[in-house]
Amino acid sequence: MNKGKMKFLLSLLLMVTVVFGGFHPQVSAAVQADNVTIHVINGESVLDLPIQFTEGENALDALTRAVNGEIDIAYSKWGASINRIKNSEVKDEHFWSFYINGISSQVNYDSYEVQKGDQLTFTYVNWNAPTSSVSVKVVNENNEDLVPSNAYVGFIGEPTALQLLKIFVGAEKVNYKTLFVNGVPNDSDADSYVLKKGDQITFQYESWGEETETVAPGVTPISPEILKTAIDQVTGYFQNKQVDEWTLLAMKQAGKEIPASYLNDYKKLVIEKQGKFRKITDTERYTLAILAAGGDPTNIEGYNLIKEIYQADVTKQGLIGLAYALLAFDSANFEIPETALWTREKLISYLLERQNQDGGWAWDESATSDIDTTGMIVAALAPYKEQSGVKENVDAAVQYLAEQFQASKIDNSSTAAQVIIALSALGIDANSELFVKDNSGLVQFLLTFQNADGGFDWMGGDESDTMSTPQGIQALVAYQLYTQGKGSLYKLPLIEQQPDTEAPVAETPEAEQTPNEPKSDGHILPNTATDTFNLLLVGLLLLLSGMMVYYIMQSKREA
Repeated sequence: MNKGKMKFLLSLLLMVTVVFGGFHPQVSAAVQADNVTIHVINGESVLDLPIQFTEGENALDALTRAVNGEIDIAYSKWGASINRIKNSEVKDEHFWSFYINGISSQVNYDSYEVQKGDQLTFTYVNWNAPTSSVSVKVVNENNEDLVPSNAYVGFIGEPTALQLLKIFVGAEKVNYKTLFVNGVPNDSDADSYVLKKGDQITFQYESWGEETETVAPGVTPISPEILKTAIDQVTGYFQNKQVDEWTLLAMKQAGKEIPASYLNDYKKLVIEKQGKFRKITDTERYTLAILAAGGDPTNIEGYNLIKEIYQADVTKQGLIGLAYALLAFDSANFEIPETALWTREKLISYLLERQNQDGGWAWDESATSDIDTTGMIVAALAPYKEQSGVKENVDAAVQYLAEQFQASKIDNSSTAAQVIIALSALGIDANSELFVKDNSGLVQFLLTFQNADGGFDWMGGDESDTMSTPQGIQALVAYQLYTQGKGSLYKLPLIEQQPDTEAPVAETPEAEQTPNEPKSDGHILPNTATDTFNLLLVGLLLLLSGMMVYYIMQSKREA
């Protein structure tokens, strides 16, 4: 081989090395960063979808991204629910169950923030299908609950006790002292003990670490984490359920997003009723709900509900009508004319004059006080607690409520809830010494009525009801607002209303229309591996082929 041919071949080899060394083969971005996995299970059909971890993403967005938007999401009166994943649509008595690392999530999928390494499972199941479950308790050295116990926690696969613990206390608080399984200390570490159906799992702690001071001697404080968990659980209870006005108010104050459809429904209702409701308490609760939904009750489709209250006979439903009239007036500091039939001053005076000797009130103005009515009136009087002539009455009412608690007269969740709401509005801790008995505060007492489904029952049992649960979430959120220094549950912002405008809709040719196309709120992972390399490779091969043909032809000529 002569020198010219040798140079040509070396140049060709160098070109190939440079070109191929500067590029990498196309790799899917999802496989490239396989640090979160989505499992979608429907019977024997199983999808394992690895995706890249994204900081701050919730599980619903992660799922949407994993299935490339092939998902239908519906919004009921509260919260998101999955109607379809790819070709699997929800039918009667079925739903998509959500598991985090094998443990049934205690919050909805749009409330869980995905963590690195998570295995998120969405399983299509029948409501009545049997599931494997365990019970879990987290206690201190005195066997007092540090978080609300849960007697029913579902799981799939073979998750460990450590994965169970992380769901309830978070990854930052897994330094437990002793693991008990079915009441017996277990030698295994939590990360090596695999859960078995029916297990009773208890984690005992020496302390929480950065633990706040107890609010009363012998009482475990209600930490922000415990409150958040309890509120998230009761929010999950309302998934696919009708949400009433009181629940809407609580969820708004808990920072949950309220669907725009809610305000639209109230507008239709007000128009239908022409701004006049049969009961004054209906007008009052709709006023609070419209505020929570982002509307202005003084001009809701041209109707002024505040005016309907101050010019009505608010005594028709006893003292409850007066208490909630005052709460409605103060909710967004509405201006009440001096000529109104009922001003703030008249409402306060009427209520104070009907307080009983024991410090309480009765809804029907009788001499037999009841705790619930007293709590509602105290919450209404809270903004005026420092006024002369009001402070003494409020102090007497608080003493009355404390005496009822100590005498075990507060014996159900609804009554406990109304007292917690009232105390929180006053800026009094519902776990202070006045409201502690047998080393349990009033908030702990309320939490004993919260069930595995997140809802509340009235007086014990495991069946949540639609009367107790709305009051339960109101009380939890009211106490959360108190701990955050944000004031009363009933204090709401008045959002400036924007005029209704219709955005122009671009016409789409009939052939291009795609009816029933699901809307994706997720974020599709960018395709960082383009086709550029493939195009360059084809071009290079053509170039090499041409050069080889040229080389052969030259060789023949020389021969």
